[in-house]
Amino acid sequence: MQVPTVTVVTSELAGLGKDTALSQGAVDYPFVVVPHPLGMAPAEEVRKKSERAFPEILEMGTGWKPGKKSLPTKAAYPAERITLEGSLHDLNRTFFDAGWSLGLPVEPPTTERVAEMLTGTILPPHTVLGAVPPRMGLLTVELVAAHAAMAGCRPEYMPVLIAALEAMLDPRANWRGAATTTGTTAALIVVNGPIIKEIGIASSQGAAGADHHANVSIGYAFNLVADVVGGAKSPSPDKSTLGAPSDCVAWVFGENEDALPEGWQPLHVQRGFKKNESVVTFMPTYPPVENIDHWSTTPEEHLTWWAHLVSPLTAVGGPCEVSQIEQAYIIGVGPEHASLVAGKWSQNTFKTRFWEAVRAPLSAWPKGAPHLDVLKNKLGPMKRDTRIPVTLAPEQFLTVIAGGAGKHSHYFAPFPRCSVVSKRVGRTGGSGQTAKAASRKQRGHQH
Repeated sequence: MQVPTVTVVTSELAGLGKDTALSQGAVDYPFVVVPHPLGMAPAEEVRKKSERAFPEILEMGTGWKPGKKSLPTKAAYPAERITLEGSLHDLNRTFFDAGWSLGLPVEPPTTERVAEMLTGTILPPHTVLGAVPPRMGLLTVELVAAHAAMAGCRPEYMPVLIAALEAMLDPRANWRGAATTTGTTAALIVVNGPIIKEIGIASSQGAAGADHHANVSIGYAFNLVADVVGGAKSPSPDKSTLGAPSDCVAWVFGENEDALPEGWQPLHVQRGFKKNESVVTFMPTYPPVENIDHWSTTPEEHLTWWAHLVSPLTAVGGPCEVSQIEQAYIIGVGPEHASLVAGKWSQNTFKTRFWEAVRAPLSAWPKGAPHLDVLKNKLGPMKRDTRIPVTLAPEQFLTVIAGGAGKHSHYFAPFPRCSVVSKRVGRTGGSGQTAKAASRKQRGHQH
C-alpha cells in the first residue's frame, strides 16, 4: 500500500509476529525486536528499551523495501493422500512428528473412514468452510471429516462439529486472539435442542468430562482442526504461559434442558433461536470458576457466595474490555443451585442481582493498568472505593443449566474482545435436517 509501516515486537513474541504476517500473505515484513518483557516493567526500563530501538525503527520506517518473496501454494482440495507402512504406534509417532496430531493417539484417517464420516453431512467434501486462524489454513468439509475420523467421531456427529467450527470461524469470535494469547484459553461449545438426544450428547452428570463419546470425540476433533489446520501450536504461535488439558479436548456439553426451572429459557432461546431448533453456542473461555455452595438456603446467601468467587478481574480488565452487547459471560448454573434461585427469582432477576453483587473496587486495579482511563470514560467519575461491575449491563450474562445432581455451578469468562457466537445445527449440513436425515440423503446421492 506504499505506507511506511514498522511493527515492534518483544523477543518472546517475534515468532508469533512473523506467523501472523505470513497468515495475512506478508512473506516479507519489517519487524523491530526488543527484549522481553514490557509488561510489569518500570517505566524507566521501558523508556530505555524504546530509545535503544528507535534508530532501527527510523531506519526501517524510511528505508525498508519489501522483497519479492512468495509462499508456495497448493490446492485445498483434495487433501493429500499418503501411504504409511507399520503399526498403529508407528502411525501415531509419524503423525505427531509431522504436526498432524496433539500427542493423544488418533485413529488412522483412511479414505474409507473419511468417506464414512462424510455420510453425516450433505455438504460436498470440496466445500470450503473458511480459513482457520492463526495460520489461515483453508478448511474443507473433507478435512473436517478427516479430523473427525482421527478423533473417533461417528458420522452423525458431523453437523454439530461443522456448526461449532463455523462459529469459531466467525470473525466476531476472535479465535485468532484466543489461539495465540499467553492466557489459558479454550473453546467452550454448548449444544441445545433436539440434537442432544438424537446423537447422545451428554447434558447431565459429568457432561463436560470423560466417558461421554459424543462430547469427548467432538471436543477432540475440534481441537485437532484448530491446531493442525489452524496451526495454533505451542510454543508459537500459541503462546499460552501454561496451557491446559482443554487444549487437547475442548469443553463440549449439552444444556440440561430437562432441569430448567419453570419460566427459565434455555441458552439458545436467550440467543434468539426457537426452542425446537438445534443450536451450537461457541465462546473462547478462560478456565471456569467453580462455585461449591452446599450451605446456602436462600438466593441471597447463594449470591453472596458468588460475589466472593467472581470479580471483573476474572477476565482481562473487566467491563472496559466489553465493546458490544454480543460479548457475554456464561453462568453455568447447576440444577440444584438453579432450583434454589428459581424458587424466588426469575431468570432475568437472577442476572440483574448477579450483576449488582459481583463487583470489585477500583483500588483492585494496579495504577499502571491501561484500563483505568477506559473505565472512567465508560462509567463516569469514580473514587478508589467505587465498585466496578463485571459487564456494562446485566443482559451480558447468559445462563445455562449445566450438569446433574450436586451443588456445583461454573462461571465462564470470555477471552477479551470476542463475541459469543451461535449457529444452527444442520444449517450448512442440510438446511436444518437432523444428522440422521442428512446421512440418509448423502447415502442416497452416493448410490
